[in-house]
Amino acid sequence: MSSTNKALVKSFVEDVFNKQDISATEKYFAKNNSPVGSEEFKQSLNAQFKAFPDLQVKIEHIVAENDLVVVFLNFTGTHKGEFHGMLPTNRKINIRSADLYRIENEKIVKHWDVVDQLNLLQQTGTTLSQMNKK
Repeated sequence: MSSTNKALVKSFVEDVFNKQDISATEKYFAKNNSPVGSEEFKQSLNAQFKAFPDLQVKIEHIVAENDLVVVFLNFTGTHKGEFHGMLPTNRKINIRSADLYRIENEKIVKHWDVVDQLNLLQQTGTTLSQMNKK
């Protein structure tokens, strides 16, 4: 089961993030009232892809046990579009996240992540006070 769940998350990262196929979320997320796979999540992805059109994600580590998969991701791209009110800077970004997925019946049912947002702000030259004004 763990290897199947790891393969599912690897495929999700490739299809949704690297191929920037937001519609692929339908294939990976369970159909329920969970916020995972919601329109809000899809809008967030859309904003990321517009701001960083060359966004690519590399899996640094992936561990699975029972119905849980933990993945450490490394995002790279170029800030070429508006992002949360920040005008494009054309700066290269490199941020990391730690994501935890719960899998049931070969579908993602829960997702938690920790993203280094402060590092992203620093790389784009945005200060917290600028973000608060937006």
